[in-house]
Amino acid sequence: MAISRQGSLRDGFSLMEILIAIAILGVIGAMVGPALYNALAGAKKNTTKTILKTLKTQIGMYQMHTNQLPQTLKDLIKKPQNEQAAKKWEGPYLDKVETPEDGWGQTFSYKVTPGGKHPYELISYGPNGKGSPKEEQIGVWDDEKKEK
Repeated sequence: MAISRQGSLRDGFSLMEILIAIAILGVIGAMVGPALYNALAGAKKNTTKTILKTLKTQIGMYQMHTNQLPQTLKDLIKKPQNEQAAKKWEGPYLDKVETPEDGWGQTFSYKVTPGGKHPYELISYGPNGKGSPKEEQIGVWDDEKKEK
């Protein structure tokens, strides 16, 4: 379409068209952003649960071979200092060189609890790390609570 110099049509977008486009992108971003954030948070939580299950299995293997629980998670990777456990150790029980981290890149809390409800506690403190509220923490025995 040929436009004469006297015509009112110009190339480009008007300010109003640009503002409308920005508003539409803002609305789409406001709808999609939280969904993506929730999906990412869910993936980190599921990753943490999977790692906890793996650690639980490997702690069980360690216990089966050495007749005792590891004192630290590093005992699953490097031969323990305890002479009795070191003789029967068939590790490494994990492929990693260092102890695994949860979905948020933080180390797990592990401690042996003789006489406790469970032989040991293994938890991730969740997205906010140590000192987070109980609701954010994910424990290796949490699935057991749901089954009852």
